[in-house]
Amino acid sequence: MTTAAASLATTAWMVMAILIMGPSPTTAEEGQTLTDKTTVQITNGLKVQLTAHCKSKDDDIGEKSLAFDDSFGWTFYPNYIPNTLFFCSFEWDGSGGKKYFDIYDAKRDEQRCTDCKWAIFHNGPCFYDEKAKLYDDCYPFNDS
Repeated sequence: MTTAAASLATTAWMVMAILIMGPSPTTAEEGQTLTDKTTVQITNGLKVQLTAHCKSKDDDIGEKSLAFDDSFGWTFYPNYIPNTLFFCSFEWDGSGGKKYFDIYDAKRDEQRCTDCKWAIFHNGPCFYDEKAKLYDDCYPFNDS
């Protein structure tokens, strides 16, 4: 391969890498890009004290104790590759031990929210539906 051809091939690879790794023009909703900050908010929907401990592979949000209807949250930038995951344990009197849930899973959540609101109930977490103004998209706790 000639020097000019090698240089052209290298340039082509660099342009492709920039296009793949650079900011994406793809939007999840009008005005929402993959680089937007995301906020997760958790509200205690139980009539008893709730202890929540949330973290990702890299960040420990810490353990929080919430009275009924209290909330806490955090803000982060999701990864370009949709693999951001925050998981939480939840425990309360009568829970029978810790319950677990993936509170932010990019594969499930990146297209639906940048302000992700959850309420924790006895049967599992429920996601807040902005249109209905209700926590009506409910999930069971994880098996382990």
